[in-house]
Amino acid sequence: MSTNVSLTPELEEYAKAKVQQGLYGSMSELVRDALRLLRKQDIEYTQAIQVELKQAASEIDQGNISPLVMQEIIEEAESEFTAKENL
Repeated sequence: MSTNVSLTPELEEYAKAKVQQGLYGSMSELVRDALRLLRKQDIEYTQAIQVELKQAASEIDQGNISPLVMQEIIEEAESEFTAKENL
């Protein structure tokens, strides 16, 4: 299977440097490895969310919940968004 990928000049330069350093035998190897890492990250994120959901369900079942404050929800969401942008 053949797939064409367009990269920004910065990403292409970075990828080529990794291949030239001998860390990867080709751009294809680098892209496959990058996709494996992304898949691993997605799996880990999903597992972390599942753990949090189980904890939340347990707290609800035990009656250990507090009222939701919309401003706190917004601030937490903005904080998460900002943290992900900085990755």
